[in-house]
Amino acid sequence: MEVLSNAAMAEKARAFDQVAESVFAPIYPVIASRLLDLAGVRQGQCLDIGCGGGHLGLAVAKDFMGTVILLDVNPHALAIAARRIPWEAQGRINVLQGDVHAMPLEEASVDLALSRGAMWFWEKEASLKEIWRILAPGGVAVLGGGYGSAPLKQAIYQTMSVRNHEDFGEQQEKRMQGAAPEDYAQVMERLGIGIPTCIHEESGDWLLFRKPGTVRT
Repeated sequence: MEVLSNAAMAEKARAFDQVAESVFAPIYPVIASRLLDLAGVRQGQCLDIGCGGGHLGLAVAKDFMGTVILLDVNPHALAIAARRIPWEAQGRINVLQGDVHAMPLEEASVDLALSRGAMWFWEKEASLKEIWRILAPGGVAVLGGGYGSAPLKQAIYQTMSVRNHEDFGEQQEKRMQGAAPEDYAQVMERLGIGIPTCIHEESGDWLLFRKPGTVRT
């Protein structure tokens, strides 16, 4: 795992957030709605893993009845996310510093775990074991890298290709090599945890799995 200096972590958080705000902002409400529909879980405790500036978790919170945790390993990203939490949602939405491979959360404490754009950087076995550990009975995880809709995806690919002076689609394909939903599903099957479902949509791909048991009410 790459180890960054404090200054480098601050710059990385700032740069990621600037792109999220200027290019990716329209996708988060669309993705939030789609992931809530896929999961079928809208209450309890929700966890946004690798939240960055908090865009996805904050969008989900608008339609989620319960608490929302914005988790990231980068404290500078969490500082940005914390500033975005509306005053009326203080206490219901909280930030938490932590690594997906060893999250500072109790076992069986999360009803809905979501992540967008982060799983490409994880160690598969360790991250899946940890997500499985923190999921409550009946809890669902949806992990992946969608763009909300096909038109939004096309617009982002065009904008980012110009911005990066490189084909953004090719960049994403390289990044996803070995980290597609099927790659994670194979690890889950080998570990004997869950029954993974790989979801392929025109706007992106997701891995969904549910922990056996009764959903908490």
